[in-house]
Amino acid sequence: MKKNMHKTIKKLTFNLLAGFFFTAIAALSSFSCNDDMPAESYYTFTGEMMSDFLKNNPNFSHFSRIVERAGVMDLLSARGEYTLFPPTNKAIELYLAENHYATVEDIPVEYCDTLAFSHLVHFVYTTSDFSDNTTYLNMLEFPLNIIASDSLDSNNLRVSVINSTSAIINSLKNDSVENGIIHPVDHVIVPNTDLGSQLLDENHQDITIYYEAMKATGLLDSLYHYLDADYEMTKNNFPETRTLDSGSAGNVYTAKRPDRRLIGYTVFAVPDRILQQKYQFDPTDMDACINKLYDIAVELYNPVASRLGITDEDRQLYWNNNPESFHSRKNPLNMFISYHMLDRMFTGESQFVNRWGVNTAKANPTEWISTMLEYSTLKIEAVYASTDPFVESPGNIYLNHATQTEYLPRVRGSLVSTPVNNLSLNCAVYYLDDIIAYDEDMQNTVMNTRIRTDFMTLFPELTTNGIRMNGQPWYNYGSWDNDKEYRYGTNYYIPSGYLSTAQLNENGIFFIMRPHNEFWNMGGDEVNLLGSTYDFTFRIPSVPPGVYEVRLGFTGNFPNRGIAQFYFDGQPQGIPIDMRLSAADPSIGAIYGNLTEEELIENNQMLKSNGYYRGPSSLYAYYGGRGQSHKTPIYVPGECHNFDAAGDIYRRVLCKVNITSNEYHTIRVRSVYTSGNSCAFMMDYLELVPNSICGVGGLGEDTN
Repeated sequence: MKKNMHKTIKKLTFNLLAGFFFTAIAALSSFSCNDDMPAESYYTFTGEMMSDFLKNNPNFSHFSRIVERAGVMDLLSARGEYTLFPPTNKAIELYLAENHYATVEDIPVEYCDTLAFSHLVHFVYTTSDFSDNTTYLNMLEFPLNIIASDSLDSNNLRVSVINSTSAIINSLKNDSVENGIIHPVDHVIVPNTDLGSQLLDENHQDITIYYEAMKATGLLDSLYHYLDADYEMTKNNFPETRTLDSGSAGNVYTAKRPDRRLIGYTVFAVPDRILQQKYQFDPTDMDACINKLYDIAVELYNPVASRLGITDEDRQLYWNNNPESFHSRKNPLNMFISYHMLDRMFTGESQFVNRWGVNTAKANPTEWISTMLEYSTLKIEAVYASTDPFVESPGNIYLNHATQTEYLPRVRGSLVSTPVNNLSLNCAVYYLDDIIAYDEDMQNTVMNTRIRTDFMTLFPELTTNGIRMNGQPWYNYGSWDNDKEYRYGTNYYIPSGYLSTAQLNENGIFFIMRPHNEFWNMGGDEVNLLGSTYDFTFRIPSVPPGVYEVRLGFTGNFPNRGIAQFYFDGQPQGIPIDMRLSAADPSIGAIYGNLTEEELIENNQMLKSNGYYRGPSSLYAYYGGRGQSHKTPIYVPGECHNFDAAGDIYRRVLCKVNITSNEYHTIRVRSVYTSGNSCAFMMDYLELVPNSICGVGGLGEDTN
């Protein structure tokens, strides 16, 4: 990353970026000005605020002056929940020298603004919240990647480093200010405003082969989108906030519209040293490396080419080792690299998989993500239980991993690691210890399982824009969720047209409740369709061709839940789903209590014949109040609701369909409940289950 602020800011002129960037900063600046702050936003007590800490501590006099010149001191005097990473005087002096400023007064005012907000994060994060790899967005919406190193300071506390440059000074931490917590740092945090191609240009020493392949295919140049200008022009057509009924118990919540529609990417690359060791690549001969990578791509994709829409004509035109063909999305090398790229930005390893509410003794937390290779899917898995000798510690992230069963072999997959300088404005880069492909092993073995995907994961915009997994899920819902401070997380409503892989009619409302680990839903987050006339169509993940049972998981038994008809590829499927019912309703037939194993099996068989399943045994939520004592996901017997034993949590079979390859498939949800506007239809997770798993003579029910 560049440390020169002038250079980084100038790069924002690329693709009209500068205007939007400074617009965002100006908006934040106006928010921070005293004239624009309502009187009720200020504390009247005399407790120390962040502003007092900066003014009264001579070790931060330089940063205090920067904050004053930026007009941000009033914000730090107001009530709220913030985390501040103030640089020490020594850190500021290093920054001044690097940028040829004599004093703080020489820094342009607009850069003071940038510096102030670069070090400020919404919500309170303690040292214990900094896991091995954690990412937060600062007030400029730039990622701060915090890595807890193995080094210990003089107090035997782990040293955490932000964006590979700024170490947190634990001895100067202050957690007693009234409006948050303060973690001083030893270097100024300068946001990296590079775009994806620039990030790779400047930091490709370890991945020269993949970098050159991305250049050869033109995929490197595709990483230039950052901000949807159309949304900036039209977002004011939608109210900034809305008051909405969640449909759970008549509870009303305030939800905000997304501030921006950012576009982001994630790139997985295999370092040169790995390619040398495992495949005998020679990085000194790049032409030979590209040729060899092409040959590997042909070997991997030749058996499954037709499933990915490759015709005989495509083979004639594009299946050749000709640089002119590399730019075609139907060329094997292009297909190979495309599968290593995602159309969303994961800002840290902690964001890959939502681990809340998964009992890792029964299942590994898993996400299924579409890639930039058409009609393909990637499995991202936090591996806890495995016979794999390469898994060094629980919780490592693997791509396309499969645990060995009595029916299927183990597939190790590729281990994910985070390199230094892996984040830019619109792109994150991660390293793999082996290549990945949407090949026969992936399709026939790894994906021959129940594919369960959270609705929060289906839509790339929710990840890139920090909506998925936002906030602090261990805090209970309260009155603070209905003000504009959003101190523990944000409820959102998603305007029509915001989601690239879905369509919502104008009368429908797509409502997202901020995560809460006591919610009876997967991952602690909740998605609802609201209103009596919603009509919502979305794209499902691509799967290998075959017969699948399609299921919807949700929590029912609330009087103001909705009723909706489902369609697959435009064709209606079965009778409407009535979410007002409990699974124990006679029409469904679930029995709960102290059942013998024989009775449970019999009841499950009856449920299956009726088109229903209990909730998964691997998912849980905390009992009321118990979740506040757990800031990291952990299953605690006696403190958790198990979904398979909760009568309000169940799965409904939507349809059994023959899913074809090389085309996208959709599900449509249309309201048929017209008795009012509080008709929330909850969409928790979707399951696509191959017939080999759930059909007659299949491998077993897969109740996890």
